[in-house]
Amino acid sequence: MENTSCSTALFKDRDLTAALDAISAVGFPQVELNVREPHVYGADAEEERRLQALFAGHTVNARTMHAPSGRSILGALDEEWRRESVGILAPYVRLAGSLGLTEVVIHPIPSAALVPDAADPTLRRRMEEGIRRSLDALLPTIEETGVRVTLENLPYPDYPLNNMGDLRAVIEPYPSASVGLILDFGHAGRVGRDPVDELRAAGERLCGTHMHDIDSRDGLVDHHSPALDYFDWSAIRRTFAEIGYHGPWTMEVSKTSRGESLEELAGEVSEWLAGWLEHAA
Repeated sequence: MENTSCSTALFKDRDLTAALDAISAVGFPQVELNVREPHVYGADAEEERRLQALFAGHTVNARTMHAPSGRSILGALDEEWRRESVGILAPYVRLAGSLGLTEVVIHPIPSAALVPDAADPTLRRRMEEGIRRSLDALLPTIEETGVRVTLENLPYPDYPLNNMGDLRAVIEPYPSASVGLILDFGHAGRVGRDPVDELRAAGERLCGTHMHDIDSRDGLVDHHSPALDYFDWSAIRRTFAEIGYHGPWTMEVSKTSRGESLEELAGEVSEWLAGWLEHAA
């Protein structure tokens, strides 16, 4: 379980110390910090000191961070919005650096609620330009901190840039030490993408995972335990080996499926992951 991690989003019902205690209790050595209250309250110097002290006194380490989302995206559709996003995101990259994290997950494209016309033929170009301009602006901070930014596929059907192939084409010119990709399995399923194909499309630019499954009974609702086996996890395991993946195995489960408690869900996910990795060895 050395390279495994669990998103703190699983325990968003309690403060960060209690969340870390629950994650440690089921055997995870690392976490992905989900930037939201009551876990992270900002990226200022006071919050930096609080988080440094908390992790210094805990058995669980922080490995990665999920930056704020909503309007805070790379592919903003106008310059004012893009500058606003970069201004919010850059301090979190610096915070991640101060905590010794390896990656910060950032959403590359806006949600439907933020796009006036999803059928606009200029949308892809504007998103691509926004992503590149935002990455260019963030690169000095990325290089200074040594924290890689990873772009996540998002669950917006019929949108450009919602998959690994599109996103890889955008980040290809950037150094792999600075910019990579993270595959969210549930998001891929919600837009009708096979995770195996997505893994192959990401290839060596894949630096992170958000592993969770879909409960098809709920109409493709994601963030469920992979023990539900909606996806072909054996094929996924073989494909990880095929592409030579070496990043963290991060579980981003947050929804119960059978009336279990969050603690029981965490235990199930930890046990499933240990078995899945054992078969992959």
